[in-house]
Amino acid sequence: MSRPDASGWDQQAQQALKDAASDVGTVRIALRTAARDRAWSSYTIVLVAKAEETTGKTEQDLSSVQVPPARRIAARETLDLLSQAVASVQEARAHAADGRYDDPGLVDELTRLAKALQAEATKREAAAQ
Repeated sequence: MSRPDASGWDQQAQQALKDAASDVGTVRIALRTAARDRAWSSYTIVLVAKAEETTGKTEQDLSSVQVPPARRIAARETLDLLSQAVASVQEARAHAADGRYDDPGLVDELTRLAKALQAEATKREAAAQ
């Protein structure tokens, strides 16, 4: 288990949040593209499944880092956001596997999450400096 100082934890959290935001954004774009019949379903499924794998690994990796006492509240918020991202990407993969690409509620949730993850990454970047 890694034991970084507060600044080191902020840097790791920032990278995890940016990575998850990228994965969530990729999934959102993949679903929208497939809904418009501009991507093969097999490609969409593989793309979303890969994002599901990497988002889960990102969450798992950060959760294994020892949180400095000064970052406990930030860690809860960060890990909660990452958990939401994992759940939404898993839902998107299930939708893609069923050939359902046009769920506006899911696309809206992915959009909200991508923005929230990026905003939290910006907060972690500021805290690391």
